[in-house]
Amino acid sequence: MCGMMKTLPFIVLLKWILKEYEAKQSIFGIHRSLFYTPGNNKPYATKDLFGQYLAAPVGPAAGPHTQLAQNIICAWLSGGRLIELKTVQVMDNLEVAKPCIDMEDEGYNVEWSQELPLEQSADEYIKAWVLIHILHRLLGYEEMVPVGTIFNFSVGYNMEGITSPKMIRFMNRIADAAEEILNMQTVLKAEFPRFAGLEIPSRLSNNVTLSTMHGCPPDEIEQLARYLLVEKGLHTTVKLNPTLLGKDKVIGILHDHLGYHEIQIPDAVFEHDLQYARAVAMIKTLQQTAAERNLTLSFKLSNTLAMANHKGVLPGNEMYMSGRALYPITINLFHKLSKEFDGDINVSYSAGADAFNLTAILASGAKSVTVASDLLKPGGYSRLLQYLENLEEDMSARNVSS
Repeated sequence: MCGMMKTLPFIVLLKWILKEYEAKQSIFGIHRSLFYTPGNNKPYATKDLFGQYLAAPVGPAAGPHTQLAQNIICAWLSGGRLIELKTVQVMDNLEVAKPCIDMEDEGYNVEWSQELPLEQSADEYIKAWVLIHILHRLLGYEEMVPVGTIFNFSVGYNMEGITSPKMIRFMNRIADAAEEILNMQTVLKAEFPRFAGLEIPSRLSNNVTLSTMHGCPPDEIEQLARYLLVEKGLHTTVKLNPTLLGKDKVIGILHDHLGYHEIQIPDAVFEHDLQYARAVAMIKTLQQTAAERNLTLSFKLSNTLAMANHKGVLPGNEMYMSGRALYPITINLFHKLSKEFDGDINVSYSAGADAFNLTAILASGAKSVTVASDLLKPGGYSRLLQYLENLEEDMSARNVSS
């Protein structure tokens, strides 16, 4: 397994796309027959999320699928329209032990933030943004529907890192990539005139997800969210941990209902994480802050679940669970918070979602659903097609419109 992630220049990626598509009617190994075809009558389109049109409420979660431009493109080709970019942090010279993900059944991982330097992460996101707009024209979608794609970028993990000059430069590039996009448009005009004149917004994203480490002090979480709302003026999503459901409920689901008796979660995981009562108070305060600024405040349900490394496949004493075993925990937390706030809470859902529970999650009030573990299974990005096919069938059967 290669221990280093390598990037490719914009021109190389574009030539690769065009050559492969012309020769094989495929892009990055995905045949056109597996491309998602958008339309202006899709019942699940969202007219206004963060002030933007979203063509489909699904996409790849921040994780292994959204570090490199070509992976983001593969998710988009398969129907992902809410793209959660890989979480970045100021410490950008990490050596990630490999393997870092175990997907034998439920998912486990020991990876957290980006593997690329911060500047390269921004480069990848800008390249992907431009290439998506090029593909929108190449594939004949331009006359049918708007691009309808939202990038959600994610930052972590503490106040010192997020407010550092290095991170501020990253956020500024996401807010205004005009210079880089102009350079790419110059290349298009000179070498690929059919793509000249493309309108490509210079702002990649007006919305951010705050990701904090397990055990982050509650006051710091609230302070960080306020910084992103007030100082940066961003629609903000705060990622919450599944431990909010409480030790007895979490362990009961894992051991008694699912039969995962081998899973052990140290008491410290629950003791150090944000507690439910404090979370409720924080949500109320941040909702008021966001409302005063006409911004959207959302909550990501959920982060991965920290636990003892009982399998020994991945390095270290601790690992993080994702995938289908996390679904009943997170959906119960969703239900609890929804009751607490009488449904007045914006939720972006990502925990064990798949093609068969997507409709139920959205019907429960989630604004969007993103996926990581399920896309690591056979079929990869193309699994997203079944998500949208099932969702459209379910909504048509119930005669539901957005």
